[in-house]
Amino acid sequence: MANRTLEGLLLAFQFFSSIPVHQEIPVKKPQVTAMYSLLPIVGLMMGTMISVVTWFIYHTADVGSLTLAFLLTFLLWAFTGGLHLDGLADTGDAYFSYQNRDKRLEIMGDPRIGAFGAMVLVFAIVGKIIILTELVSSVSLLAIAAVPVVSRIGLSVLSLFAKPAKTDGLAAYFQRLIDRRTTLSAMFAWSLAMLLALWAICGWAVALAFLLVAIIATIGYKKWCDKNFGGVTGDLLGAYVEGMELILWGMLLFFI
Repeated sequence: MANRTLEGLLLAFQFFSSIPVHQEIPVKKPQVTAMYSLLPIVGLMMGTMISVVTWFIYHTADVGSLTLAFLLTFLLWAFTGGLHLDGLADTGDAYFSYQNRDKRLEIMGDPRIGAFGAMVLVFAIVGKIIILTELVSSVSLLAIAAVPVVSRIGLSVLSLFAKPAKTDGLAAYFQRLIDRRTTLSAMFAWSLAMLLALWAICGWAVALAFLLVAIIATIGYKKWCDKNFGGVTGDLLGAYVEGMELILWGMLLFFI
């Protein structure tokens, strides 16, 4: 059991971060289930990283909020290797092509980036820098750090309940292997832990806002994917992570 848990954690870093994992790990039902159950740990490491960097720079260097926000955005990109941003760009190209579902999925599979994908990418990166510029000196570091964790809780839940848009691909393969009950129980535990932590440090309003916004955005995104793509793909799941982080950080602007 402990061995499968460790293998699942290593898979989470292997597939959802740029951290090198020099080990051959079985990709079977127990390991994939553990991977999705422990996926928020990847977000927790990201949140801890940006919180520590923010605290350290503010206490050791005379750096403006814009420079710090740019550095944090770069670190977030480096930690994931741009995986989710790539999915966001592919989603932008596919959706704004205004083609039918099959054609959109074909465009999404094209490794080249188009004009719409580039524009979506620019807006997302610039938007993240602007929002973090406003947040880093104004809200609790825990609230900022919670965002990558919550987005990955949502990613696991979305992977459980959304149907695959196509039968091939890594995301569809993973979705077929996940044990729904085990992963859902883990996501409930993660959600409860995050709610209690936010409630204790940031207050009930912030905790409730995280919960409601995450639920509404995830349900809305699932319906949008079903309507426009017939389900989800790896790229759409990556776009979800980037979009959810922007939405949650944007939500925190109301608590400045």
